[in-house]
Amino acid sequence: MLTDWLLIRRLAQEIEERLRGARVEDAGLTADGRVGLVLRRRGERVLLALDVFASPPLVTIEDEELGIAAEPGFVRALERSLRGMILTRASVRRNDRLIRLTFGSRSSFGVGDELELYLELVPRYGNLVLVKGGTVIAARKEFAPSENARRAVTAGGGYELPPLPARTVAIAAQTPPDEAAELDEPLYVYRRGGQLLQAYVAPLEGFDDVEPSRENSLLALLAELRTQLTARAGGERVAARRSAIAKRLDARERKLGAELAQIAAKQERADRREALRAEGEQIFSTLHELGDDEREAAKERAAALFAEYKRLGKSLPHLATRERAVRQSLEAVETLRWESERTAGEDLGAVEAAVAELGPRRGAPAVARVAKRKRPPLELRTPGGSRIVVGRSPAENAELTFRLARPNDVWFHAKGIPGAHVILARDDRAEVPEEDLAAAASLAAYYSRAKASSSVPVDYTLRKHVRKQRAAPPGLVWYTHAKTIVAEPKSLDWQGVAPRKDPV
Repeated sequence: MLTDWLLIRRLAQEIEERLRGARVEDAGLTADGRVGLVLRRRGERVLLALDVFASPPLVTIEDEELGIAAEPGFVRALERSLRGMILTRASVRRNDRLIRLTFGSRSSFGVGDELELYLELVPRYGNLVLVKGGTVIAARKEFAPSENARRAVTAGGGYELPPLPARTVAIAAQTPPDEAAELDEPLYVYRRGGQLLQAYVAPLEGFDDVEPSRENSLLALLAELRTQLTARAGGERVAARRSAIAKRLDARERKLGAELAQIAAKQERADRREALRAEGEQIFSTLHELGDDEREAAKERAAALFAEYKRLGKSLPHLATRERAVRQSLEAVETLRWESERTAGEDLGAVEAAVAELGPRRGAPAVARVAKRKRPPLELRTPGGSRIVVGRSPAENAELTFRLARPNDVWFHAKGIPGAHVILARDDRAEVPEEDLAAAASLAAYYSRAKASSSVPVDYTLRKHVRKQRAAPPGLVWYTHAKTIVAEPKSLDWQGVAPRKDPV
């Protein structure tokens, strides 16, 4: 959209109808970096948001507030110049993607003042330019003649309209009569699968397999398009973050695998140390057969063999300890890989923080900080009076197990595979019904890597028998006194019991 000047004209017409006579209260950046003007008319306060660098450029009217980000010089100049002024007109230049917003004011002496904000809505080359009397006050993007031989935009210089493919024409205050009827008719809108594809003032060809409609507001369609693009970009950002996590985990796994191979080679050599001792004893048993010169060399050789034998013997406990640590780290990598796949985008920061703790630490451990958000737990209440809560991320697993759960609450986890922590608690401290144990086990099976299996072994024990793994990311634990139940994976809506909060 906004690829044709008729749509630009339609947009300017809607802006003028909606905002003509509105007073500028503020200007600044939105939370996501767009330039915004806060305007008020007849008690209605709205935000005119301008995203000229988007593809396509977007102009929307929203019921939002400005952000608190640091503002560039252009935005400060916009606020100082336009505050208190009134939008008097929105006009376009024929055959161009350019809108001119005119703002006016009058002093106490009746002397008028007028400023113009030009919206250059060209994909990848958009700009916002504030002009007074033909002179540029400020521009969102400035460039000197040395940067663009055809046209310069600099504060204090004269404003020259962007060049047209043909000859330059002045901005038209009115649409030619033959096009006015089209601009007053509902737009032709095309969607596929609920996704907005295109809109225009006349029917378009090549949209046979879509959902057509006729709609009046281009501003509403641009707001819909922005929501659509934001959701898509958000999905792409989440996918990129997941990919970055996977690459870090792959690199860590390769490093740990290489270390495990080195440990195995040292272990194999240590296992052959008896041959060193036997060789040394053989040398001592034959010393009497050697001459004086040969005997001293043989003694040195035997001493070296015995020293190597002792060294390898002493290394065995260290190798076993290190092997356990490496295998524990590999389990952590596998758990975090699963967490990165199942965790919602809003919780990926917790996974990234946990991945950051995987590497070797020098000095004080660097803890990645993740903003904490208060939100309802993922839980259900059973007919038997139990409360079952499920962790949604590594940090939430740790919070659930080590801060919220009581010592005698029952803790569940899928046996031997990555999975969520599940806690079963009872306020009355009564014995847990068998059906509630089965329900919690089914949830632990469902929120694990084996959720697609028909049955999953699930361990459960009292919370007081669960402890954190030392020097491991959040949510990784050891546990004892466990029993095992084989459960069928079932989600929170199992057997019709309504969850307190749907899965993220």
